Amino acid sequence: MFTVDRSPGRGEELDWRARAACRDVDPELFFPTATAGAALVVEERRALSVCAVCPVLAACRTWAVAEQSHGIAGGLTEEGRRRARRATPRSRRVERPPAVVPVPSPRTDRAPVIAAGCAALTAGADRGDVARTLGVTRRTVDRWAAALMVVTAGGGRR
Repeated sequence: MFTVDRSPGRGEELDWRARAACRDVDPELFFPTATAGAALVVEERRALSVCAVCPVLAACRTWAVAEQSHGIAGGLTEEGRRRARRATPRSRRVERPPAVVPVPSPRTDRAPVIAAGCAALTAGADRGDVARTLGVTRRTVDRWAAALMVVTAGGGRR
């Protein structure tokens, strides 16, 4: 038979885990083997009773919601942690960079395209040809033509 030294290790005295109530309890208690029904409820209650008297429950719960996926931790079941994650506002969640970094569109400066389209329309070019040549939709060319009609008919924009 051997004994386990439960005194805090180097640097561990500052860690909340060193003061946790579950430190001296069999870890299997926090991973119920029952899958449903009254047996599961009994196993969960045993584990949760240890959490109920824990002096570092708040720190453990924060860690458990962020990191722990299985078993009982932080005074919460797996389902309780899932609900806590859903209830956490996105602004408080850790933002992960997007998988693909968006690249600026090479066509960010549209002024030359619009000017060329308006010039072609003023010269009498076909709207479909203008759209294909400039790489825009026919609807965009129709909007340019409508804007030109307002400008030319009224002498200025309204």
